[in-house]
Amino acid sequence: MIQLFSIRKDIPSAYPFLLPTEVGIGARKYYAYDPIEYAISSDGKSWTSCFDIPDLDGVYCYRAPDVQAANYTDNLKKVGLQDGSRLLSTSYSTREMKMEILCEGINESSVMLAYDALQRFLVSREPYWICFANWAQRMYYVRAKLSAPNFYSEKVWSCEVTFTDLIGLSRSIGTSLDYENTNGFGNKTTVDELKFTFSDNSFKVNNLSDTIIDPERRGHPFKLTLDGNSSGNMKITNKTTGEYISRVGTITTSKDGKKQQGNSSFNGKFVIDGVRITLNGKSDQMQCDDGVLTLQPGINEFQIDNFSGKVTFDFPFWWLS
Repeated sequence: MIQLFSIRKDIPSAYPFLLPTEVGIGARKYYAYDPIEYAISSDGKSWTSCFDIPDLDGVYCYRAPDVQAANYTDNLKKVGLQDGSRLLSTSYSTREMKMEILCEGINESSVMLAYDALQRFLVSREPYWICFANWAQRMYYVRAKLSAPNFYSEKVWSCEVTFTDLIGLSRSIGTSLDYENTNGFGNKTTVDELKFTFSDNSFKVNNLSDTIIDPERRGHPFKLTLDGNSSGNMKITNKTTGEYISRVGTITTSKDGKKQQGNSSFNGKFVIDGVRITLNGKSDQMQCDDGVLTLQPGINEFQIDNFSGKVTFDFPFWWLS
């Protein structure tokens, strides 16, 4: 289980019902709103919460980004005298998300330092992943820009943080192998059972994404691992898309010009990682054809011929919002 947010027991919160003994000097500070926790990560695995940065005490998000609209860009071509244009391809574009921050300090110097700490936490030359507690189990690949602080008094200010979502889609936190991290509202995990590890040769893989998983043309992370053995001519087919990859063996040419098919049997771990194929950690590209595998949104039916062992699908899910 990926640890996203703070494990503090005293996370900032709005005023609850308080007992007389819980108010007065030395009492815990509460706020007029429930601060929304957010966390950032450079790799999508190790996360740092805003609540775990001491310099950000009193600097809290009171409005997280709204549900995002997907922006797409069409590649069009004008064909002869035909009306309109022909759609060649579509890709999702970058988009902006806005977060509102409120700071309350003890004096002017403290809130100026707080703004500096917020900028240090969020502003970076390199993009990073960010997630929000009120829209959990999904993350965005962003860079941040802060507006100048708007002072209401010498010790209270607010500012707007604008994130540029560089991918234009949200991604699941974790992958299909730890999909419990994606069990959130709106993440399409209403099915009774989700399986991504199989021992049969015919099975169904559920792509919970709103989009196709395409490692070759769209650069989506995708790893298919076959751990077992084959007597030769193994073939992996996505019957839903009609795509396949075959391990046919290296074709050699003898001195008399005759082409011969090499031995394509194997025993070990055969891995398709994106567009790279390995067997037991060594490149196996030359033993395979030039096929490609993608996953359509929803159910994908697979058939694997001439293989016995364990099959594992490891990929993140992608959503429009």
